[in-house]
Amino acid sequence: MADLTKTLKRYVIALYIRLSSADRDTGTDGKDESDSITAQRDMLRSFIATRSEFAGAEIIEFCDDGRTGTNFERTGVAKMLDAAKRGQINCIIVKDLSRFGRDYIEVGDYLEQIFPFLGIRFIAINDNYDSIDHPFGSAGLIDVSFKNVIYDLYSKELSEKVKTTKKQLAEKGYFLSPYAFYGYDKVPGNKHELMIDEGTAVYVRELFSRFQNGEGTTELARDFNLRRIPTPMMAKRQKNVTRKWNSKSQESNIWSGSIIRKILIDERYTGVMIYGKNKRIKVGSGESVPVPKEEWTVVPDVFPALVTKEAFAAVQEILRREYAAAHNKKSAVLFHRKIQCGYCGLAMTRKKSKNTYYVCQTYKDNPEAVCPDDRIYESEIAEVVLAAIRRQAQLFRKVEDKNERRQDKTAKRKHTLHERISDLRSVIGMKSQEKMQAFEDMVSGRSTPKAYQTKCERCDAYIRTTEAKISALEEQQKKEEIMRNPAADAFLPHTNLRTLTRDISDALIDKIYVYSGQAIEIVWKFKDEYKETARINA
Repeated sequence: MADLTKTLKRYVIALYIRLSSADRDTGTDGKDESDSITAQRDMLRSFIATRSEFAGAEIIEFCDDGRTGTNFERTGVAKMLDAAKRGQINCIIVKDLSRFGRDYIEVGDYLEQIFPFLGIRFIAINDNYDSIDHPFGSAGLIDVSFKNVIYDLYSKELSEKVKTTKKQLAEKGYFLSPYAFYGYDKVPGNKHELMIDEGTAVYVRELFSRFQNGEGTTELARDFNLRRIPTPMMAKRQKNVTRKWNSKSQESNIWSGSIIRKILIDERYTGVMIYGKNKRIKVGSGESVPVPKEEWTVVPDVFPALVTKEAFAAVQEILRREYAAAHNKKSAVLFHRKIQCGYCGLAMTRKKSKNTYYVCQTYKDNPEAVCPDDRIYESEIAEVVLAAIRRQAQLFRKVEDKNERRQDKTAKRKHTLHERISDLRSVIGMKSQEKMQAFEDMVSGRSTPKAYQTKCERCDAYIRTTEAKISALEEQQKKEEIMRNPAADAFLPHTNLRTLTRDISDALIDKIYVYSGQAIEIVWKFKDEYKETARINA
């Protein structure tokens, strides 16, 4: 019967191919994809060609080249799973289970629940696994579960081994970053060794020398922009580095004080190799966290130095004094790190005078920038912000008053909904018990597998319908729920605010964008809550 089903079914097959970043070999010899990707593709298509039930099947390919299998945050697998949920495919074929994923719990959920529910056949060739042979569940099979656990543990163990190996190489002075930093190039034929790139090193030396002689970062940025000197980002682009960084200046050649400061605090320019400043929060995650300085791997005299240790120390002392002076004044600044240009998105510079004002430094650094050089006075910003805070506080007060009047009316409706949901959950519990009894009857021989399958399908259909009813009732319950807005506690005390302080500004405001003509845009820390409150009050 199973063979007949296989023969008659019209398949739309998804081939999923994945290669880990550790095994990736693209970017060499002009290759667009890794050799192993090509080998996997050939293997999967050969498998399909040998199976008669796949004759005439439509084949769609999904690929992740150089991506970890420890999570499902992969472009290729995400597109495939989306196609599965939309009913666009009904069969998935992979080389082995580890290609699909190494997290045994999540893989088990897909094999045992999600794919069967979606009616998708799943085949792992090297693991000799085909879900059509296991109509009553698959992840519970000891061989499948055990393989998933092994794949997961192997991935974590491999990650630890790679980290240990990299640390050992770093301690020996090997340069491990994929790209040389500004002022350096990788030695041809040796990716772990750096040499001076005289085309950019001259600018690094110039920055250290001029800063040590009294010029500020703003003055230096303006001069470099006028001379059109390539920024570190542009230097990478000129060397055909295509990687994207989380930066507002991805494709712009604009120097700023912060870029110059980043170069001036980089101890590697003294020839020191530094490794391990950040670490991943977990295996397969794209997020990282800083590592305490005492845990860094620091090896002196690895690279040819661009500045002497004495010059570097002198520059750090100047920077330290500037930071201390700015930090001592910080408490008096109402909008510390909040004022930004509405055109370029960069922080505006605060100019302290009899009437303190802000100006966009991008215009000062780069005269060709579109940002205006208009001044906006701190007192004017404070006046607008003060009035805006009072308006928001009054809006929250109106909503709170409305909520109090609605509270009594909704209590009875909420109680009725709660009782209906409880009754439906009891029904689901009974249907689950019926499935369990049907399974015991099949195992004991009192009923046939076909009868068990029929019973399960009926119970599952009833459960799905009931769960949909519960979801609808819970959604209705949420609408009845009167939740206190978390922003209310922050704004309500300021209904009649007369004086703006640094603490109030920090608590309520995320950013303030300034445009020409004295126009400003306030971005509240509770912007989502504010929008919802405004909707309710409309």
